[in-house]
Amino acid sequence: MYPLWLMLALLCGLPALAQAPESDAEPGRVCNPLPLNRPAPRTEAERREQERWAQYRQKLQDYLQRLPKEPDARLLMPVQGVRVRQVADTFGAPRDGWRVHEGQDIFAPRGTPVYSATHGFVWRIGHGQRGGLYVFVVGPGGRRYYYAHLDRYAPGLKEGQRVTPQTLLGYVGNTGNARTTPPHLHFGVYSGSRRTCDYRVINPLPLLVDRDWKALVNPARNR
Repeated sequence: MYPLWLMLALLCGLPALAQAPESDAEPGRVCNPLPLNRPAPRTEAERREQERWAQYRQKLQDYLQRLPKEPDARLLMPVQGVRVRQVADTFGAPRDGWRVHEGQDIFAPRGTPVYSATHGFVWRIGHGQRGGLYVFVVGPGGRRYYYAHLDRYAPGLKEGQRVTPQTLLGYVGNTGNARTTPPHLHFGVYSGSRRTCDYRVINPLPLLVDRDWKALVNPARNR
């Protein structure tokens, strides 16, 4: 059975990631590693696998068709209780070795809820050496949103799940290479060609807007 993140990559034309983006995401250059048109099955097990594959493809195509073609012009603050003016701009700041900071660090107490900044669906949930516990969301226009260093995931969160700005993704932590820093969310935004493996890193800060946290319905509920 192919992992959901790989099937999503194939269907929407996004570059499949060889591994999770690791805090400062480092997408691999694996392009279309599996054919969409596979040979006829030779065994019953292969036939069942291809049926599951076809069902997944249809489900994911439905998800993608519901997403707007243009990326969101603004993103809601993902960390509960934080205002945009409280975020220090560290995008592009030097990191260890040759890396630069490919996102914004939003500091908050450990366990602070983290919500999706946009509509979309969960592409990947996993753990990386740098990013620790992370959630990867695909939003309108195929733009990818990376929530890293989480302390834990929202209960019941799963790959392929549709999300809204009211969806709880997880909780602020300092997993991965952030173990020596105060708890924070590393929030990254990536935009890439639908036909190539190129990707572009986007500074999230100019896109972020404050959220009315009091208006958030059932803030502890995972939608």
